[in-house]
Parts: sequence; C-alpha cells; structure tokens
Amino acid sequence: MSKLTMAEQFTLRAMTGRVVGEALANFYNVKGGLGIVTNKTFICASLVGAVEATFLSVRGGLAKISTAMMEKADEAKEAVKLLKDMEMVMLGYGGELGGEENYALTKAFLKAAAEEDLTSDLFFHVRIWLPAFVQRAMEEDEKIASYLKGKKLGTFTFDLDRGVFLFSNVKVDEEGKVNLKLISEVPISLEHLDLLKRSL
Repeated sequence: MSKLTMAEQFTLRAMTGRVVGEALANFYNVKGGLGIVTNKTFICASLVGAVEATFLSVRGGLAKISTAMMEKADEAKEAVKLLKDMEMVMLGYGGELGGEENYALTKAFLKAAAEEDLTSDLFFHVRIWLPAFVQRAMEEDEKIASYLKGKKLGTFTFDLDRGVFLFSNVKVDEEGKVNLKLISEVPISLEHLDLLKRSL
C-alpha cells in the first residue's frame, strides 16, 4: 500500500474499474442489473464507482446498478437481500483490509447467498480470488460448496509480464474442483501497468 500515494491509488482503481466495468458489460453480457458488495474504505469505493460508471456508460445509462455496503459479517444477509434482483453480483473489496477480514466478509456473504438462494451470477475481485477465499469457504462450509456447484461465476486476474488482464468464467464441478476458462485478455496501458506493479 505504501508504494503508491493515495492519489495514485485512486488513479489505479479508476483505470482498473474501467476495464472491469467494460468486461462485465461486454464479455459477461450483463444486462439485467449489476450489484456490487463493497465496504467504506476509500480505495474500494473508488474502484466500485469506476466499475459502475463504466458499466452504465457502456449500457447507455440505461442499466440498473445497486451497491451494498458490508463491513461486518453480520451485515451479509442485508446485502444479499438488497441485491437479490441483480443479474450479477460482484464482490468488490480487498485493497485496504487484511486478508482474514476480507475472508470473513467473503465467507459470510457466500453463506448468506446460499441460505437465501441468491440466483445472481457471482463475480469475484482479484484480491478475493487469488488468495483462494472462495475455495477456502467451500472447504469449510458444505452449504457454500453445494450452492456454488454449477453456478455461473467469474473473476479476473492479471499477467504483469505481458501487461494484460485475464477474465475467466469459473465453474465448480460435482467434486468441488474449481475450473477456470479464459474468455478474454485485455491489454492495459503502460501507466496502468506501472501503478499495478508498484501496488503489489
């Protein structure tokens, strides 16, 4: 975090949010509403704003969006209820909180989604996906594992050597194995790449 100034953190999230927002509209073809779960940290809020603004722009301002704030695990049920009509829900946090805090939020949301049978597709921020929070939650809670089996999931990662974002579909098979299928690679600018490298 200290490798970038706060202003650079905002710029990085604006650039990343643009790429992600376009991907959700174009590669995942979300038309029935985009919901995002986030927290009140400055960096996550700037990312979510950029994702939503870009998504709305691609959809000509006519798409439906909804944002759910979740800072504690016991707020997960309310977040699920708020987003229950969205075609896709993105878990969009992770930049400022610690790993265990982010994991607790992720597990709580997935548990609440399973209990409420949230029908939305799910999309995971790279800072949730790469630490394997989703896989860990499935291992610890059979209800979550059962809920995610066969469900339409997605995530993004990146290849810093090649300067691209990688967008994938994710499928959990009957044995609980997680399989990624790459659907698109998006080149990013040199400025974006520099900020991303220095943020890690």
